[in-house]
Amino acid sequence: MTVTSHAVLIKRASSASVLVAVTLLVAKVFAWMLSDSASVLSSLLDSLMDIAASLVNFFAVRYALMPADDDHPFGHSKAEGLAALIQSAFILGSAVVLLLHVFDRLLNPQPLTALGESIGVMVFSMLATIGLVAYQRWVYRQTGSLAIKADSAHYYGDILTNVAVILALIAAYWQQYWFDPVVALGIAGVLFYSVYGIVKDALQVLMDQSMPDDDEAELKTLINSCEGVRGFHDLRTRQAGALQFIQFHLELDGLQPLKSAHAIGDCVEKRILERFPRAEIIIHHDPV
Repeated sequence: MTVTSHAVLIKRASSASVLVAVTLLVAKVFAWMLSDSASVLSSLLDSLMDIAASLVNFFAVRYALMPADDDHPFGHSKAEGLAALIQSAFILGSAVVLLLHVFDRLLNPQPLTALGESIGVMVFSMLATIGLVAYQRWVYRQTGSLAIKADSAHYYGDILTNVAVILALIAAYWQQYWFDPVVALGIAGVLFYSVYGIVKDALQVLMDQSMPDDDEAELKTLINSCEGVRGFHDLRTRQAGALQFIQFHLELDGLQPLKSAHAIGDCVEKRILERFPRAEIIIHHDPV
């Protein structure tokens, strides 16, 4: 996939996220006003945070895709890590607000109204979110974008949330009102867990964590695959969003012409780029 195609996919996924979040928020406001359900409110608050997080994503991915310049010679890809941290703050805030409402409803259970309409809205929300998550995960597999992965993670939690809210509304139909705040409490737990996962991934990018072990093992095989390579040492890698930065010392026959040594280095770089097309590669040629 070309860099241009990679950028287009990420931008489309971030735009789709904003569109779906706004649509679901409007639908859930309607359902909550009709039913006064704590679980529907919990899903509504989640959608409100989704809009904020998706807007952060929308602008962050565009900044992250900007090419390197004089002030940022390694590019702007770490903006995705910062965006993921901001998303986690929004999600954490919605979870705290939800907990306060849940405790009130646990102490003062209340009957719910307009259950049929509310269930219909939540089913629509679940189907729309499933479609969005499927698209985001496909984009992540194609691009490796951390921002899209973080967005997909909390929308995946929304699918579980929607299922739980539907169950709570069905229970309310049978006058089991206690189940509504209990479901909302469980949703708060999902939100807290999502924050943990997003922060963990974001810090890995911001702290320059190396590429995954499987990728590094494949990288070592690729380096040794070109004829004329005697070995390599001092391999260093780091992952920054969808980009990889790779540097190492390539061991070559010190008696061969410089032109031949350069050609071997080009072969190694080409094979690495075939597998990691968005990698930035620095090779130091060492005679042995």
